[in-house]
Amino acid sequence: MEDQKPKIGITLSGGGARGFAHIGVLKALEEAGLGPEVICGTSAGAIIGVLYAHGYHPDQISELIEKSNIYKVFRLVLPRRGLSNQDYLLRQLKEYVPENDFHKLPKKFLVGVTNLNAGKHEIWEDGSLHDLVIASSAVPGIFQPVEINGRYYVDGGVMNNMPADPIRRMCRFLVASNVVTKVEKSSNELSGLKSILARTFEISLWYRSRLNYDACDLIVEPDGLHKYHIFNFSKASEIVQLGYEAGKAQIEQMKKELEAIAR
Repeated sequence: MEDQKPKIGITLSGGGARGFAHIGVLKALEEAGLGPEVICGTSAGAIIGVLYAHGYHPDQISELIEKSNIYKVFRLVLPRRGLSNQDYLLRQLKEYVPENDFHKLPKKFLVGVTNLNAGKHEIWEDGSLHDLVIASSAVPGIFQPVEINGRYYVDGGVMNNMPADPIRRMCRFLVASNVVTKVEKSSNELSGLKSILARTFEISLWYRSRLNYDACDLIVEPDGLHKYHIFNFSKASEIVQLGYEAGKAQIEQMKKELEAIAR
């Protein structure tokens, strides 16, 4: 019976430009009729996740990213004068996801943020949707913290880059889409400030993306993402394709595991 079909959830990690790979993973799942009903996003994963939860097909999300002004949202460029705010992201969220309410989204959506005051990671599924997505993607040192209810919040990846436990109870099958991979880097690849900052951020995210692997049923880690640093925003289409290929490669295994759960 249809109501016995296992509910699928997905957690989308942060990872800067590599977050584009989530779009490809979601597309592969959609094509196989395995689209997630519960989505948890952190940082770049929060932006992709809220667009998907709103009802955009992965192909539409790709189009928004590459052809419309929302592409600028992902251009994490160090500001010339101190920390930058995210007014642009807020305007884009209001345009593409006008509902500022988690409960009005067609799919269940949760977002991971870091509470600076309390020094802890939090998962939100209620409250100001726009503010929380902005907070989740507020990379420290680049964007200003977001004030919510008198407290300051930043990128959820600071403490947990791919939370799983909070949404484990909401689904019977949980997919993890992790876009932060770690490979050896040569000294020549770490010759500039930008590359060093990106590498430091990458290593930190890599560790914090694996904290909840045991709570996930299937882990998708696209091959080849190490070739794109977290600021490679001009390579969106290539990164999406890597995510799609990785998702496709896991479909048969996912179907087998879902069949076993449904028995």
